[in-house]
Amino acid sequence: MEQSILLEETRRTNALLQKQLLWSRITAALLAAVMLAVILFFGGIAHSVGRIAEQIESMELDALSEQLSQIDFAALADRLAQIDFSAISAQFSKLDIESLNGTVSALEEALRGMDTQAFNDAVKKLNSAVDALQNASDTIKHWGEGLSGIFGR
Repeated sequence: MEQSILLEETRRTNALLQKQLLWSRITAALLAAVMLAVILFFGGIAHSVGRIAEQIESMELDALSEQLSQIDFAALADRLAQIDFSAISAQFSKLDIESLNGTVSALEEALRGMDTQAFNDAVKKLNSAVDALQNASDTIKHWGEGLSGIFGR
C-alpha cells in the first residue's frame, strides 16, 4: 500500500515536472524570439546611426560655419520683431477655407477629367509648329543677311 501511494505520488510529480518542462521550453522560445527582435531592432538603429554619422562626416562643417557666421542674427531678430503676427492671423481668419476647399476639389475633378493623351498630342503639334516657324524665321533671316551683303549694308 505504501508502494502504491509512493508510485502515485511519483506519477503526479512526473506529470507536474513535464508541465513545468513544457512551459520552460515555451518561455525559452519566447525569450529567444524577443531577444532576436531586440537584436534586430538595435541592429537597424545602429545601421541608421552609422549612415547618419557618415552623412555628418561628409558635410563641410567649416563652410557651413562660415556661412552661419555671415548671418546678421541681430538684424534678423529685429525684422522678426517687426512682423505683426496678429495682423497675419487676422488675415488668415478672414480666409474662406470651405470655399478654397471647394475650389481645390473642383480643380481636382477637372484634372481627373482631362484627356492627357489629347493634351500631349496638342503639345507635340504645337512644338512641331514652333519648330517649323523657327526654321522659316532662320531661313528668312539668312536670306535677309545675304541680301544685305549684296546691297552693301
